[in-house]
Amino acid sequence: MSNNTAIKLHQPLASNARDDQNAESKTEKNKIWTSRQKLLFRILGTYFVFLCIPSYSNFYTHLWNLEFSKITYHDFQHVVAFWPPQLYLIETEEGVFGFLNYINLILLLGVSVVLGLIWTVFDKRSTNYRRAYYWVSVLVRYRLAFGMVGWGMKKAFPMQMVYPTLGMLNTPFIDMAEKKLYWSHVGVSFGYTVFLGFAEIIPGLLLLHRKTASLGGALAAVVCFNIVLANHAYDAGVAVPAAYFTLLGLFVVASDFGQIYTLLVKEKDVRLSRFYPSYNTSQNRLKLAVKAVGIFIFVPLTAFMWGYGFFNGNNYNIPSTQAAPGLKGYYNVENFALNGKSLPYSPSDSVRWQDAIFEDWSTLSFRTNRTAFVDRMIGYSPLRVKGDKKNTNLNQVNTQDSDQLFKQQQNRDLGVTRWEVGGMAGDRSYFFYHVDTTKQILYLQNKNKNHQDERQVLHYSFHGDRILLKGVNQYRDSVQVVLKKVEKIYPLAEGRQSQVRVF
Repeated sequence: MSNNTAIKLHQPLASNARDDQNAESKTEKNKIWTSRQKLLFRILGTYFVFLCIPSYSNFYTHLWNLEFSKITYHDFQHVVAFWPPQLYLIETEEGVFGFLNYINLILLLGVSVVLGLIWTVFDKRSTNYRRAYYWVSVLVRYRLAFGMVGWGMKKAFPMQMVYPTLGMLNTPFIDMAEKKLYWSHVGVSFGYTVFLGFAEIIPGLLLLHRKTASLGGALAAVVCFNIVLANHAYDAGVAVPAAYFTLLGLFVVASDFGQIYTLLVKEKDVRLSRFYPSYNTSQNRLKLAVKAVGIFIFVPLTAFMWGYGFFNGNNYNIPSTQAAPGLKGYYNVENFALNGKSLPYSPSDSVRWQDAIFEDWSTLSFRTNRTAFVDRMIGYSPLRVKGDKKNTNLNQVNTQDSDQLFKQQQNRDLGVTRWEVGGMAGDRSYFFYHVDTTKQILYLQNKNKNHQDERQVLHYSFHGDRILLKGVNQYRDSVQVVLKKVEKIYPLAEGRQSQVRVF
């Protein structure tokens, strides 16, 4: 590129620059568009307006039922993370946003083509749509900006992809869904997860200022397209929404494609021209006030709410109740007695525990030959979009309701199951426990909502490196379990954090 090649931007600091800008804006306003340009805007303008408007009733129901005294970061996320329109819902094993659901983006484009043609029939007088294009661009830009910031917060405060649990680290890879493997590997690296968050937040911030909007749109399109590829590679379930964000980013930068090509390929000077509506003093104040309030709510206030949740025990993927002292770890089951009779180890036994794990929070899990219907963790289920609670074949009952329990001042940990349980074979049972440290008693309840009536009461005592559990299991049988703690090295975690010598 030659040294003399440059982008010449208007500088609205001097009065003559402002005059030039106003004159050019007026020229752009009066410029006559070709028939092809007008038809293209009628179709794509309609298409992108529809993309930016929530199209399902649950979105509005949630807004109407908001209790501002109990608001959490989930409520902010609900506003910015709404899904693209779903004209036809295809429920497959990939989830509501599987590959087949690209049809909705195509169908909506077809609808927009029809509406654009109808618009053409009835509008014979318009010479251009500069003003309409400006407002559509503003709508797309802010919808994408707040969405990128909102999704980035999930990773900047690592709550979407968190460090693997002990239960996950002791689950064979073959028993884990692709998405679970992907999220687990990302979650191992705290720094990389935060980096991914800012890779989404920075384009969102750039989109908030019109002078950097094209750069923000280009970065958002690149980042989101990478998410599309990762979601298809690991069947992660949100490829279609990521593709939808990619389209929004391309729309934002589309007006500059010609100038970018001229600058970078032809190596010629370019002058970026923009149309901006003129405002009187009161209109300008109103515009600035609306912009300031919107940015305040969906950037600094949203960041504060995510940070508050992260640092104050409201991580939606991780339970917050502290574990009983001294219990955390992986244990072999040395002896298991049922109603006074010792049961030998058997991988086919549906009652005798094969191992036991106490997490860093109040969860006890143990493995038996008993499968359970668990959350597949295939992305966001149709429950969120359609409210279809009768669908039990492809989706678990709504397991992620920790926010509702938190607002009801109930123990939220019973609603935090997707990270622990989701996306893994159901031969490990997960129980939440309340501990009485004085009497050393664990009061346990199954975290799987299909088995939420299963409860246990177990007394625990320490005997060197062993733990003795005695009490009543979920089947009302008397049990006595001897656990021996095993110190294990997990290559997935240790291999990235320290040097492990292998002989």
